[in-house]
Amino acid sequence: MINYPLNKLLFFDIETVGIAANYSELQQQNPDLAYLFEVYYDWFKKRFNEDSHLSIEDMFYQKSALVTEFSKIVCASFSFIDHENKKRKQSFSSKDEKELLLGVQSLLNRVEPLGFVLCGHNIKNFDIPVVSKRMVINGLLPPKILPSYDTKPWDIKALDTKDIWQFGQFGSIGSLELMCLSLGVPSSKTSEVTGNKVHKAYWEEDQLEAITKYCEQDVDVLIDVVTKLKELK
Repeated sequence: MINYPLNKLLFFDIETVGIAANYSELQQQNPDLAYLFEVYYDWFKKRFNEDSHLSIEDMFYQKSALVTEFSKIVCASFSFIDHENKKRKQSFSSKDEKELLLGVQSLLNRVEPLGFVLCGHNIKNFDIPVVSKRMVINGLLPPKILPSYDTKPWDIKALDTKDIWQFGQFGSIGSLELMCLSLGVPSSKTSEVTGNKVHKAYWEEDQLEAITKYCEQDVDVLIDVVTKLKELK
């Protein structure tokens, strides 16, 4: 079902937060970006239709982390399985996004010539474009392993577990938590800090260490899921 060798998959996950603690702070720190958030407020209401009732302040607080231009990466965790079948892990977490991204850039530049393929859940639609865009925004050149605008779909070096689980069914439910539950794999979503709490944990509770732990747990879960799929007979 999965043709890639396990020891050639680079499992990864990122955690993002809004680029400011709240909309009022964004107005003070970057009034031009705050103005554009106001311009795109209707887009946010359509994109997140279930939360269209939210005020602009609440919309920023709850959804800015999901839109690259209004967010920043606070953690990126990577792992691979070596030839001795041991997990090797490395995480980059920092309040300085550029410092974090420099570490990610260096790692990805090292693994690209070794024939690694990126692996994660919904990475084609979220993690990969977010990492690439945030690098460009921070004045960094995205590594070659990340797809560009002219990369052909069949040349993208990524294995997306969401694609695997959807089996080509457009619009089907494809969350990692549901996939784990269906496969009998323990989920990371039971920890104290989960995806929808990361913004608060970062800006209000200074829990970068807990966010990093949660991100690493997501990567461990990815390895368990892919390993289980590889063992199918």
